[in-house]
Parts: sequence; structure tokens; C-alpha cells
Amino acid sequence: MKTRIITGVILIAVILPCVFIGQIPFQILIGIIAGAAVFEMLSICNRPKANIYLYPLVGIFIYYSLFFEGALLIPSEIIMIYLIVLLACSMFDDGMNYLRLCYYFCAGVLIAMGLHMLYQIRLVYGFEYILILALATFGTDTGAYFTGMFFGKHKLNPRLSPKKTIEGSIGGMLLGTGLSVAYGAYIQMNIPIYLLIGVCFVLTITSQIGDLTFSSIKRTFEVKDYSQLLPGHGGVLDRFDSILFNSMVFGLLLHFIAMVVI
Repeated sequence: MKTRIITGVILIAVILPCVFIGQIPFQILIGIIAGAAVFEMLSICNRPKANIYLYPLVGIFIYYSLFFEGALLIPSEIIMIYLIVLLACSMFDDGMNYLRLCYYFCAGVLIAMGLHMLYQIRLVYGFEYILILALATFGTDTGAYFTGMFFGKHKLNPRLSPKKTIEGSIGGMLLGTGLSVAYGAYIQMNIPIYLLIGVCFVLTITSQIGDLTFSSIKRTFEVKDYSQLLPGHGGVLDRFDSILFNSMVFGLLLHFIAMVVI
């Protein structure tokens, strides 16, 4: 626990200023996270291991998608090219069967979209929106942990995460929604209050879906953590799984809200 707390404090001390300042410090931070995510995504593969050429291949796709500033959403053409290249590689890579190809594609697109949306939200909407995203996501995680610890009785999804409970899930949703809505109202977000409540509530649900999604991947490859890059926390994908998933959801919600409100 001591190691986990120390690592957490260091992460906050490094990440918060980069997100607040934005621009080059934030780009460097996102770039480092992207590199670690590519390494962890492929390094958990075993029986057989991912071929070495996949590291630069997936990395090029994710980095190009990440800093594509032309739109809030990643253009479908980029995703299609990534799929075509993977399909071509599978013809010559004996270790890439159809299931493994699906993993490379789905995990790569998920990480690319999550990081791209995170970058775009900071670039277009500003630090305050990133903070709302963080409050909804990490508020849910914190609320679920403590509510589950004291009141948890009924398992949420024992196949993917034996420790998570329905009571904890509800507690997380309440805390995450309360914190993010309160901050959104305080900064007077440029959207109606009912939409703010709806968005924040949805983010508390999808935060848990994201966590379970990445847990499902670990179960599939029979690993406890994606890596040991962050002592006490596992890997980057262990720590930022929910925020990656939620940034994708938040970006989509903002995209649709802009279409309705404007």
C-alpha cells in the first residue's frame, strides 16, 4: 500500500501540471503514455508472442491517430488502412490467427481513439473539461472501492473482476456523478444542466465498462497486470484503462451535444 500511495502521489505531481499547462508538456505526456500502452498491449501476448514488427506498426497507427488535429474523431480512412495492413500481415505471420488479429485491431483502435480524444478534449475544450472527465472517472473508482469495502455483498461480474460489487458500483456512480456535476456547474459549462447531469452519469457507467473491458483482456491472456512500469499500480493500462475508455465516450458525447445545442 505504501508503494502504491507513493507512486500515486508522484503520478499526480507529474501529470497535473502537464495537463494544466497543455501544449508541449501535455503532448510529451500523452506521447509517453502512448508508447507505454503499445508496449503493454503487445507484451502481454504469449503462446505465441507478438512478432517484433508489430511494435512499430501499431505504434505508427496510434501516434498518427493521436496527433491528427483535423477532427475530433479519427477519420475512418486511417482505421481502414490499419485494418488492411493487419490483414495483409496475417497472410505471412504464422503467429497471427484470426482471434489474435482481432485483438491487435480492437485494442489498437481503442487505445488510439482514447488517447486521440483525450488530446482533442484538452486542445479544443480546455483543462476544465479534462478535470470533469477525471472527476467522473476516478470519482467512480474511489466511490466504488470504499462503498464496496463497507457495504459490498453482491458480486457485479465475478468472471472479470471477483472483488467488484453491485453496491460498490452504485456508490461509485453516485460519487462520480456528484463530483463532476458539481464542478461542471461551478465553472458554468456551456451546456444545459440536464445534459451535464446526463453526461456525467453516463461517464460513471462507461468508466466501469472500460475497467471491465481491460480486465477481460488480461483474463484472456492470463496476466495479472499489463506490466510493472508503475510500482504498486501495475502498468499504464492498469492505471489509465477507465480514463482511456471514458475519454472516447466523453468526446463522442461532446460531439453530439455540439450538434444539438448549436
